[in-house]
Amino acid sequence: DFENMKITLFLIASLLIAAACADLYVHSPRGSNNRLDESNRNVNNANRLFDSQNNNKGGYNQNDMDYYSNSILQVEWTNQHSCGNENNNCELVLQYMCEKGTTGTGIRDGYVTDRIETDDPDNVNYGRHESGDYYNECAVRERNMGLFIADQNLNANENTAIYSRQNTNGNRHGLECAEERDY
Repeated sequence: DFENMKITLFLIASLLIAAACADLYVHSPRGSNNRLDESNRNVNNANRLFDSQNNNKGGYNQNDMDYYSNSILQVEWTNQHSCGNENNNCELVLQYMCEKGTTGTGIRDGYVTDRIETDDPDNVNYGRHESGDYYNECAVRERNMGLFIADQNLNANENTAIYSRQNTNGNRHGLECAEERDY
């Protein structure tokens, strides 16, 4: 139905940004960059849903858009870093997910800019891309010690998958798993 289509397309735009390993700005459908109808140009809470890693700018404050089933969706984006020359390898992957129903217990945009709590993952006031179980399993799973960590010093207390070379302090962004995002 119309409401499911609208929610699904908004989430596709949000997830396009979440899946990016480089700075990527989605223009159509409007990408959120972790924003939720905020009144200024900066992201109010960069930990709300995911680690976008793009300087708290970009995205659109107002994401209310209507799409119709069987219509053609044009996807447009801007890469901040180069693509298409012989000195780099550039791959863009369109990744999205859908959820059946509108009960609000799965992926959703939410109503507040606060970060979702791990002990209340089904509270529909908060935006959510992953389940509470997904994050909790990540927080106790041993980190893959074979992954590249550059010159980052991850000590013995930082051996779960919430720590990575780009997330050395284990800071939580929504319910995403840092190891899976960064690698």
